[in-house]
Amino acid sequence: MLERFSRDIVLIPLGLFLLTVATRIPFTSKFLYHIDSVNYALALERYDITVHQPHPPGYFLYVMLGRLFHLFINDANAALVAMSIVFSGLTVVVIYLLAEDMYGRKTGIIAACFAITSPNLWFHGEVALSYGIEAFFSALVAWLCWKLYTERYQYIWMSVLALGIAGGIRQNTVVFLLPLWLFAVKKAPLRKIIASIALLGVVCLSWFAPMVKMTGGWDAYTGAFQELMEFTTRHNSVFDRGWVAFKLYSQTLYDFTIYSAGAGILAIGFAAYVRLRKKAPQVIRRKDCLFFAAWSLPSFIFYLLIFIHPANPGYALIFTPPLLVISACAAIYMSKEFNRLVGHDITAALISVLMLVNTGVFMFSPYMISWETIRYHDRAIEIIVKDMQSFNPNTTIFIGNNYVFYGFRQIMYYLPQYRTYQANASKSPSGERRIIFCGFDRNTYLSKNMQLPTNIHNIATVLVGDDREQVSGYKNIVIRQVLPHIAVAFGPVGVMRKIFPNMTITQDG
Repeated sequence: MLERFSRDIVLIPLGLFLLTVATRIPFTSKFLYHIDSVNYALALERYDITVHQPHPPGYFLYVMLGRLFHLFINDANAALVAMSIVFSGLTVVVIYLLAEDMYGRKTGIIAACFAITSPNLWFHGEVALSYGIEAFFSALVAWLCWKLYTERYQYIWMSVLALGIAGGIRQNTVVFLLPLWLFAVKKAPLRKIIASIALLGVVCLSWFAPMVKMTGGWDAYTGAFQELMEFTTRHNSVFDRGWVAFKLYSQTLYDFTIYSAGAGILAIGFAAYVRLRKKAPQVIRRKDCLFFAAWSLPSFIFYLLIFIHPANPGYALIFTPPLLVISACAAIYMSKEFNRLVGHDITAALISVLMLVNTGVFMFSPYMISWETIRYHDRAIEIIVKDMQSFNPNTTIFIGNNYVFYGFRQIMYYLPQYRTYQANASKSPSGERRIIFCGFDRNTYLSKNMQLPTNIHNIATVLVGDDREQVSGYKNIVIRQVLPHIAVAFGPVGVMRKIFPNMTITQDG
């Protein structure tokens, strides 16, 4: 019996890891998916936050780990996707271990099954983004914090090591998970708390110092960070924009939560209904509710009130692991209710149905966390690149709009022989105009305006959605519809100035 138990300790996590990896490999993206993906890919060759390789605040350990994978996998996108696949599998394993520690093996396996098929987690196991690794560290830190919460203080050193490394992957992670750690260690000996906080500082300094150095020093780092904040998140909070921002962020969080929990949200809803209607026993113990709240609320409140990008469902992955554990508890609660109605155990059938729903959402739905989205993006990038290669690089430059998926960065990366500029003429509330990013031969440059050499006669750009209609009335502009919602526009420099009236476009001579 003991031998079988010891064998299961290894075989179950290993099986879950291999199953997760097997479900990811057939659906991987073939092109860099997101503007951030391109930033990471460029950083594999040259790390410089001032030119967004990667973008601030730096993601230092993520890029360094990417370089390690890149040593064995030559293609940058494939290397970063391989990281996503590996950590997707590790995330499932840690969610299993946490749920088993909290509620037993049955709950652990169900939570792992939901994690394998969570549409949001599955999607981010297929693309070159750092959110999937954040999900792993969220689950790992929480598992170690659960041990601290249940007074197993020998894990305190491992917990701060994990927390510090998590901050090197995504800097916001250490901020969002620190309240959980403080909540978990509140009854620990004071000397251990002080010593562990000091260790956390050392771990964070070990990646923060080289990150700043590689950026060019403290002034360069803080300047790049402040520039990004000034033109993105700083003036977009609920406190600045009021009801408009609150409505957008709450709807975005709602959508991302559904994408993450998947069909498990049905079990949560059912359990909540039965609990309120029948005044039945709680699904989650009160002390566990406090633990889940300390884990989830810091990030959730920030995204609700300060900033969340509607195109980045990966933001929700930091609070996806607790959702999946709660979903597993709710599914067991739900199955018990059904078992009483039908007279036999239907738990396996119920979990299978919920997993099939999740799989269907990822495989066939039109949502932004589906395989169809990945396939469409890969096809679109391939077609755009092929179409744009028809232009002469000696007489044509590209202006990439500020799109997340088909913008300046993707054009710059996949068409390195062309000069590319980012169409960004935004201003800060103080009236300062944002600097222009320029690209050539996969090197990024910064400029205050677009100074074109005399040999450049034409400008080409990608137009997505309704942007095509805004330029269709101009003469001498050729618009080629390459996909139903994507077009390539091409025309002489003088006319294209009218399309980008807020940008300063000058020409030598």
